[in-house]
Amino acid sequence: MDYNISSAENAVIQEGVAKIKVIGVGGGGNNAINRMIAANIKSATFAAINTDKQALIMSRAPERIQIGEKLT
Repeated sequence: MDYNISSAENAVIQEGVAKIKVIGVGGGGNNAINRMIAANIKSATFAAINTDKQALIMSRAPERIQIGEKLT
C-alpha cells in the first residue's frame, strides 16, 4: 500500500498532537455532546447525529447530521 501523508498531517504526527472528534448519536449522545460543549472542552470538535430534527436544532454541536429523514 502507498500511504501519502500531506505536510500538514506529517506536522501533526511529528508534534504528537491528536485530532479528536466526538460524535454524539441519538438523544443520549447528543446530551453528552451538549454537556461537553457547555464544559468548554476545547481539545475536541463535536458532531451530533440523530433522526429527530427537533433534537438536532437544540444541539450545541457545530456539525449536525440528520439520518433517516424519509423513514421517521
